[in-house]
Amino acid sequence: MTAAALRFDGIGKTFPGVKALDGISFTAHPGQVHALMGENGAGKSTLLKILGGAYIPSSGAVQIGEQTMAFKNAADSIASGVAVIHQELHLVPEMTVAENLFLGHLPSRFGVVNRGVLRQQALACLKGLADEIDPQEKLGRLSLGQRQLVEIA
Repeated sequence: MTAAALRFDGIGKTFPGVKALDGISFTAHPGQVHALMGENGAGKSTLLKILGGAYIPSSGAVQIGEQTMAFKNAADSIASGVAVIHQELHLVPEMTVAENLFLGHLPSRFGVVNRGVLRQQALACLKGLADEIDPQEKLGRLSLGQRQLVEIA
């Protein structure tokens, strides 16, 4: 069997007065599909927030490939190649698709957004996944399915 792509080993997370996770272990191998299922409050979102760098585990380890990770924030997680797609979309309907794709990282010079570069970068992100979506379209005008594709891109 191939090495694990992702491994949670004995993950625990406590908040004041609450033990949200206790000894969670989970392994995902390349080329396999996995689902985290459970009742409300079971800890699914907490586990994914640890993977995404939003929370630091109280105990246990997260391993990506052969490397044990210690994410301090979302930027650390993203830099390691982790992308968490949440059930609730984190997009701004009043902005364009391209602006949503590069929120916080708009290509600019002297504070002015370079719309041409933004469009080209957005087209590159959408290529092969959502070719039919116009990067200049307001996100709020897209269907829910199209918005989800933008979130994934």
